[in-house]
Amino acid sequence: MRDFKNLLVITWPLLLGNTLEWYEFGVYGYVEKEIAANFFGDSAIGGWMGYAVTFAARPIGGFLLGWIADNWGRKLSVNLSLGGMIIATVGQGLLPGKYFGSDYQTFGLVMLIITRALQGMSAGGEVGAISCYMIELSGIKTLGMAVCMISVGSQIAWAFASAFLASLSDWIGKEAMLVWGWRVPFLICIFPGLLALWGRNKLHEDEVALDSRTSQASTDAEAGEASSESTSNNSIQQKSEPTGIIQLFTNYWPNLLIGFGATVATATMWFVPPFWTLSAILKPHLGTSDALWVGNSAQLIGLAITPVSGLLADKMGVAWTLLVGAIFFTFTALPVYVMLYQFPDAVAGYVGIGVFYGLAQGFSGAIIYLFVAELFPAKLRCQGIAASYNLAVSYIGGFGSLICEGLFQISPEVAPGAYFSATGLTSVITLLCALLLRRRGLVKLTHKRSAPYFGYSKAAADGDMLFPEGAEEVGPVNREQTKSAQSHIESKSSIETEA
Repeated sequence: MRDFKNLLVITWPLLLGNTLEWYEFGVYGYVEKEIAANFFGDSAIGGWMGYAVTFAARPIGGFLLGWIADNWGRKLSVNLSLGGMIIATVGQGLLPGKYFGSDYQTFGLVMLIITRALQGMSAGGEVGAISCYMIELSGIKTLGMAVCMISVGSQIAWAFASAFLASLSDWIGKEAMLVWGWRVPFLICIFPGLLALWGRNKLHEDEVALDSRTSQASTDAEAGEASSESTSNNSIQQKSEPTGIIQLFTNYWPNLLIGFGATVATATMWFVPPFWTLSAILKPHLGTSDALWVGNSAQLIGLAITPVSGLLADKMGVAWTLLVGAIFFTFTALPVYVMLYQFPDAVAGYVGIGVFYGLAQGFSGAIIYLFVAELFPAKLRCQGIAASYNLAVSYIGGFGSLICEGLFQISPEVAPGAYFSATGLTSVITLLCALLLRRRGLVKLTHKRSAPYFGYSKAAADGDMLFPEGAEEVGPVNREQTKSAQSHIESKSSIETEA
């Protein structure tokens, strides 16, 4: 517990800056109607397209800043991402629109798209580097609790955003919200943003086990010692092996697919039910303020369940915890949506969105970062997250509201809810297939902590964590080389113990 507290003391600037990322996503989702009225002629499709722009740009930032993080250091990457987010978030609050600076409304629309794209690129690189920071600084037995702090930040951000906007709306009224009130939550980000940037500049790069070149050389040496008959032949083989992004897509393509599929349900839980359902179903019946308080309840319940999920990941395994969350969402998403559509009142809202959707997003969202980060070795981790998690969040979560808006026009009673459950089922199938492949030795799913992974592990509980990170810096495709390297490390450890 002391190590965990020390981790929070060290990483508070990372968590604060990452909280601002989630806060901005939440604010836009909650004030989508006001933004649509100011920039998109009251078109809900236009408003959600503006939301989707951020996610379309997200993979670009994920790859670019992920490469910087893996090659130049996590510190540079997280500072660049935070700087971009501050500029984009505050900039949105200053743009001219229909009800303020209408002479420059077209310019405001163009700049809105640009700032949304900048926000997406910055956020895309932020989450990979933050996840790596937390994993590489955390103790091996508390990885779940450490990484779930990222989700704690997101739940706090969304809870604050919904409560702040509900209070502001009650205070200044609907007309003022339309003209200038929606800008306030964007503008106030400058203060915590600058504080987080100051704190991040105090971080030292040597706090992260990042030296990829040293790690690669050490791993190659161990694998070569165990599997090759001569040093010269091994050198020739090493020269022909791919590196960097090529290595990621050559040796880790199964892991990329698993990371994408496992994130599909969480991406939907995060960005569609807590936002789109408020706008499309509850706001017309309850009004803006009451609907926002319903959204606030979902974030508070998600916040309460997040540490529970992190603890379970450390006791029962990250794959076990993620699978439970995906199954829960698969079986509850559709019936909850149907209830909301049939009874769009406050009670149904608090029960459906607050309790059920809040539990779903808090439980699975708490440990998705750990699951995906575990799929890749340190030297490829940020780029791996960008090519799997970020793509799912961008195109499944980010475009989910647009998809549901279209489905709502076709079959408002059922279709959006069926889409929710379908994304949950996608993650369930992905996780079951991944576990089957792992059991048959066809893919390696862990590069930091192999136990517990799926179910309670006595060895892990006793402190005997298997496969430390340095022993697993090889691709899942090269299984024989991996087994040889592990055998060599185990025999080496045995000799040292006897000595």
